[in-house]
Amino acid sequence: MAYCLRRFQPLVQQLTRSHWLNHIRGNKSNLPLLGKDDDLESFLFETPRQALTTISTGLRKINRKCHYCGGTVKEADVDHFLPHSMYPRDLMHNFVLSHPACNRSKSDTLAAKPHLIRWLEFMDTHDNDLKEIGREAGINADASTTLAVASWGYSNALGSGGQAWVESAQYELIESTYLELWA
Repeated sequence: MAYCLRRFQPLVQQLTRSHWLNHIRGNKSNLPLLGKDDDLESFLFETPRQALTTISTGLRKINRKCHYCGGTVKEADVDHFLPHSMYPRDLMHNFVLSHPACNRSKSDTLAAKPHLIRWLEFMDTHDNDLKEIGREAGINADASTTLAVASWGYSNALGSGGQAWVESAQYELIESTYLELWA
C-alpha cells in the first residue's frame, strides 16, 4: 500500500488538490471572497513569494554562487534541488540558489553526482544557517526528511535506469555510486 501511495503520489496529490479547489469554488458563499479571477490554487499550494525572497536573501548570505555552475549570481532563482514534481513539499534544506538558466535547464530532473555531493556538503556545513533561514521564511527545515527523500528518489531513478542532469542538454546515467553517498 505504501509503495502505491508513493508511486502514485503526484496523481493522488493533483486529484486531491483539484477536488478541494472545486469544493471551495463550488460553495457559492465563497464567490464574493474569491472574485472572478481568483488565485486560489497558488494561495493554497504554492510557497509565498515573500518566503522565496527571504530564502533567496538568506542563501545569498551563505554563498553568492550558483549551486550548479559555480558562477556568481546577480539574478538568482531559488531552486528545489530535489524536483518539486518528485516531492512537492517545501523543505528548507531542499532549496539552493541557481542562475535562472541553470534552473530552467535542470527543470524537473535529478542533479548529477557532482551537484549531489556539493548539495550534501552544503546541507551539512550550513545546517544551522538553513534552519534559521527556514524560521525567517516560515518554511520547515528538516534535514533528515530531505535526505530520506533524496535517497528514495535516487534509488528509484537507479532502479528505473534514470538519468541525472549534468549541465545544459547533458545527462548521465544514475549509477550505484550515487547511493554510496548516503553510506
